[in-house]
Parts: sequence; structure tokens; C-alpha cells
Amino acid sequence: MFRNMYYLVLGVVLGTVLGFLICDDTKKKITKAIQNKAKRLSSCVQSSSEKAEEVINAVKSAVKR
Repeated sequence: MFRNMYYLVLGVVLGTVLGFLICDDTKKKITKAIQNKAKRLSSCVQSSSEKAEEVINAVKSAVKR
């Protein structure tokens, strides 16, 4: 249990120190990369949901016949 607390505290301290040491340009690049990745993932989800909607409509029209 003490080992877990030690690693938790160590992680928080290292994260805080590294957060102060990283320059603003690097933070902006990291943020931009994360946002671009999120945009790509959301477009994939959107396109797959549109495909699912097309399949549902095709099944509905086939059932009506």
C-alpha cells in the first residue's frame, strides 16, 4: 500500500515539475496533435454512424416490400 502511495506522489510531483519545464510551444504542439487526433476519431465515428443509418434504412425498405 505504501509503495502505491509512493508511486502516486512521485507521479504527481514529476508531472508538476515537467509541466513547468515544458515550454509553451511544446504544450501548443501537444494540444494541437491531441485535437487533430480527436477530429479524426470523431469523423470516423460520424462516417460509421452514417453508414449504419444507411444500412438501417435499406433494411426498413426491404422489410416494407
